[in-house]
Amino acid sequence: MRELPPPPEPHSRFGRFEIVDRIAVGGMAEVFRALEPRDVGAPRIVVLKRMLPHVAAEAAGLAMFEEEARLAGQVDHPNVVTLLGSGEAAEQPYLALEYVPGCDLWKLTRWLTRQGKTLGPELACFIVRELLAGLAAVHEAQGPDGEPLGIVHQDVSPSNVLLSIHGDVKLGDFGIAKAKIRNALPGVSMRAKGKLGYLAPEQVTGGAAGRSADVFAAGVIAAELLLGRPLFAGGSELAILLAIRDANIQPFLDLPLPDDLRDAVAAALAKEPETRPESAVAFAERLAPFVPEPVSALKRELAGLVQAASGIDVADQLTPVVESVSEELQRPGTPVTADLPSQTYVVHAEGGGELGPFSFAELVEAITTGRVGAGDRVAIDGGAPQAVRDQPALLRHLPMSTFTPITRDARLATEPDARRNFGGGGFVRALAESALREDSGLWLCSRGGVRKEVYVEKGQPQFVSSNLAGEMLGEMLVAQGVISRGELDMALAVLPRFDGRLGDTLVGLQLVEAVELFRHIAHQVREKLLELFQWEVGTAELYRGVPAPPSGFPLDLDVWSILDEGLGRRLAAGLEDARFRSRLLDPLERVPQLPSYATVEALPEPVQDLLAAAATPTSLAELAERFASDADPQRGYRVSLLALQLGLVRWAA
Repeated sequence: MRELPPPPEPHSRFGRFEIVDRIAVGGMAEVFRALEPRDVGAPRIVVLKRMLPHVAAEAAGLAMFEEEARLAGQVDHPNVVTLLGSGEAAEQPYLALEYVPGCDLWKLTRWLTRQGKTLGPELACFIVRELLAGLAAVHEAQGPDGEPLGIVHQDVSPSNVLLSIHGDVKLGDFGIAKAKIRNALPGVSMRAKGKLGYLAPEQVTGGAAGRSADVFAAGVIAAELLLGRPLFAGGSELAILLAIRDANIQPFLDLPLPDDLRDAVAAALAKEPETRPESAVAFAERLAPFVPEPVSALKRELAGLVQAASGIDVADQLTPVVESVSEELQRPGTPVTADLPSQTYVVHAEGGGELGPFSFAELVEAITTGRVGAGDRVAIDGGAPQAVRDQPALLRHLPMSTFTPITRDARLATEPDARRNFGGGGFVRALAESALREDSGLWLCSRGGVRKEVYVEKGQPQFVSSNLAGEMLGEMLVAQGVISRGELDMALAVLPRFDGRLGDTLVGLQLVEAVELFRHIAHQVREKLLELFQWEVGTAELYRGVPAPPSGFPLDLDVWSILDEGLGRRLAAGLEDARFRSRLLDPLERVPQLPSYATVEALPEPVQDLLAAAATPTSLAELAERFASDADPQRGYRVSLLALQLGLVRWAA
């Protein structure tokens, strides 16, 4: 242990302290910890948190560090790591934090796994309730003026839950906490940086993260302690984020637990923030029946486990133990291209002839855009040619419909179940009818050589693909400045190492953070769908019963919301001027008999309201004004247009 003299004039809550310093060892931050009794009034052992020099040199990084000191200094609770002081030594800012002898929850759970042990429900609920008590103190913290700070921790995860050898549970690390006072810090990123598996759905999708996001993270910890394994698992970080977005907690729901306990944790894991417990206190109250009194027995049990997991024998009063701050920070090295041999690919077309030679990146583009098909054979460096469909690294780049029997050879083998022309906004009617019928299947949308595929499940859009090179993920990221052309080329070069998944490759190379990439992909897929609403030529053909492909990025959309946005884009582009320009004063009326596929109850509420208003012929201008608002003056036109497309209203004679 390296002991430093107290820095000059430190800001300290408890007088003199001895510093346990974080130092860099082989690129990994480690901390020297000690269990050493001291007399009352003698120097005490603390943890000194400092910034890396290159981070401290940045104004935004320094502001974040200073904010952490301000936030932590406003919270004083036995279940929260105490900030003892802060200051600057050798021109480096530091925080002096309470030293908690023991380990974090992340290390304890992994030690239990290695030992083949699990926590019982009572001990698991005890730990979570202690965590929630600290979280409640953080949420309710007030400034010196008595005003609530509105702190959201944003990084509630096992590595930030410290467990002492005495059975204490303490929440630590305000490094990315969000509070009202952050409004005074321009240039500070508000992007979620918490561990992936403990982000809430709204953090994944880019929504506002409030206290309920912390409650969700506590719910994940509760579920994992009861499961004995991670709740959100997947083959990649993007797969984990998809599971979180959809709040897929089925593994936990399948666990044999008392119904009340299962319901309490499941409530904290609700997808919508407003349906979760309203506070950390409310969640803790629902867990209270599963923590028997007195809790001293549970605290002793936890203390014994922590001592065993930490290698600390309290009776022997062991001295300094060196531990890694967080084993989960250790990641495999970044893949490099230097040792990847340059390979060439030659395509033997089904109809005869050869294409190429291609690099892997060029071959992927040719497959994605349809120049190379599933039956074409590819030879690598002069080897034996194999069909694209027989090579997993290439198979995933085929258009989605090539996985289905109907269009395996890119030719329609049967007549479609429905066909709509794009003229006059025909895709609006196609998708809306499909929603009302709750169709499941594939919409093949074609315009010249452009082809898009929209898979629906019970009327809701699930997947979208395109053969446009500009709509490929890599090209989109380059166009938006997320990555450079050189970085894309590097990622494509090592794509085979990541099973041909570009998203996983970009994350693995650390070119894009997983959450940021997830949001870009979600935006890209959504834009592929919205662009269809502005097609004025082409056809959309529905094949019912075609299953969605195993790969792809599933959308999380409400079909009526996407229709409303698509109609808004048509109006903004002037594509509905011919329909509306000369008919503002003409009355609309409800048709005497609704189409067979439509029931009033199945329609979105705004359309139901319009049908009620149009029971008596009413001019378009009057309807538009009735449904408009200051924030959305075009709402009435969109609702009227949707009703016209579906044949629910007509122009009165």
